[in-house]
Amino acid sequence: MIFKLFSQREREKAQSGQEDVYQYDNVPNKLRVQVQQLLEDAIGPEYYLGPYSTGRPSHNPRDWREIQKILCREFGKHQLTHGRAQTAYEDVLNFIGQCETAEFIDTLEVACRWIDLVISKYGEYDRSSRGIVVESVEAIDEINYRFRKSSLGFSYAEGQVFRIDSDYTHDEIVKPALKLTSGENFHGAQDEFLQAHAHYRSGEYEQAVILAGRALESALKGACETKGWPYPQGARVSDLLKIVRSNGLWPDYLDGSFDQLIATLNTGLPKVRNDAGAHGQGSIKRTVPAYVARYALNLCATKISMISEAVN
Repeated sequence: MIFKLFSQREREKAQSGQEDVYQYDNVPNKLRVQVQQLLEDAIGPEYYLGPYSTGRPSHNPRDWREIQKILCREFGKHQLTHGRAQTAYEDVLNFIGQCETAEFIDTLEVACRWIDLVISKYGEYDRSSRGIVVESVEAIDEINYRFRKSSLGFSYAEGQVFRIDSDYTHDEIVKPALKLTSGENFHGAQDEFLQAHAHYRSGEYEQAVILAGRALESALKGACETKGWPYPQGARVSDLLKIVRSNGLWPDYLDGSFDQLIATLNTGLPKVRNDAGAHGQGSIKRTVPAYVARYALNLCATKISMISEAVN
């Protein structure tokens, strides 16, 4: 379960000026603890039976033993952590609390894959007897959410953990957009784009779409201001597009490709923004899916990069 605290909201505001939205080298201690708790909820706890214990606890340690065995074999160890004899459950969770970043990611990949491919198939009785209290899909979704929230640039999908900067859209579109909007007249676009990404990392997809649209609008205004082209107060994206086109911000020899590009600018992100974010919900509550927010952010970044480069 995810709660958004006041201190978290304040930190998001303070971080809105950062040039990149992810880092890849350091695992925050807070994230380690959150992952430990999530894995316990998704796999179930393991209780240690002492020499005088009687009966059998309501769990099955097989899942933890299998995860531990896979990791120990791949890392070339008999035990993940040193110290007193531990259960597999303790060994894996203690390792998550102290291992290096690469080992942390490897461990999460193995654990998430086990949850995804094995535990997700358990029926209600097996889940209850093992002390599992969260659905497998929800656990993986929350792990990805915690990655985004901590700005650690990794995500689990389809059996693997991926670096976000290995994704073409982030490396070739988002990061260049952040760099290009650092110039004069584009600070507003950069700030709004970073805010949009912060909302996306927090799972607030509707706000992410709205702010992505505002960032595009600010970038077009920045282009007009840089070139000295006046625009009316309250000008919308469609109005601003007419101005930059009439002033030849892009060369005429693009012909049909140029028209297609303008059509994309005019009906792509603004349409997503209008349909999914900018107007009231009416009597039916609307939920913006994560993929729509990603589309808006990536399309916004593409257009901002193009506008910034065309101005220079």
